[in-house]
Amino acid sequence: MKKAILTISFGTSYTDTLEKTIGAVEQKIRQEFKTEVFRAFTSSVIINKLRERDGIEIDTVKSALEKLYSQGYTDIFCVPTHIMNGAEYDKACAMINEFKDKMNIRISRPLISKTEDYFEIVNIFSKKLTDKKCLYIFMGHGSEHFANSLYSALDYHFKNAGMDNVFVGTVEGFPDLETVINRAKGNGIKNVILRPLMLVSGDHARNDMAVEWKEEFEKNGFDVECDFTGLGEIEEIQNMYCEHLQDVWGH
Repeated sequence: MKKAILTISFGTSYTDTLEKTIGAVEQKIRQEFKTEVFRAFTSSVIINKLRERDGIEIDTVKSALEKLYSQGYTDIFCVPTHIMNGAEYDKACAMINEFKDKMNIRISRPLISKTEDYFEIVNIFSKKLTDKKCLYIFMGHGSEHFANSLYSALDYHFKNAGMDNVFVGTVEGFPDLETVINRAKGNGIKNVILRPLMLVSGDHARNDMAVEWKEEFEKNGFDVECDFTGLGEIEEIQNMYCEHLQDVWGH
């Protein structure tokens, strides 16, 4: 039996945040499981950009699994670093399934996919978002996929835990920016910290969050700061990915 772990991420073209987030998750997994860890991205746009601009070669899921198969690996543990069971996760699983007749492949679940994951996320941030005189606004990606309901559910979990100053919105789904601003107005607090609800702090964080979202909140009378910490930088989040891998490790 020759084991390998393959982390599967959407990817980012921002090399500074790449290693602080995706790289940090991979390193944590490597430390915990004492097994070789390989990397794949699902975004061909990002893979091509890194190759052409920086000379950095990142495998697709297909090319990574082909290499592992040719090198004699028999047991592959795939770790999707996606936030939810959405379109990118579905795409990754479809590519993995093409190799299931060649190798023994197991797939761990994304960051938030069970009720217990919501409670764990809220518990993690209850220790970090402690200023009750500040509104904390998470900006997720959002999707037309039915899994987009995750964002509303997470917002509800924060409120249910008494964190009424925490809101969750999305760039391309619901709750949208207008909805989040309207709800935030009813809180009476004018200090806002925007944070990405994304593994990496890349293009969306630096453009949508730090420009459009910041400007719209300021137009509505809020004082705004941006926290560019990607979820992958947070050790407790890294631990969650390890826990999800552990769930399939012995099967």
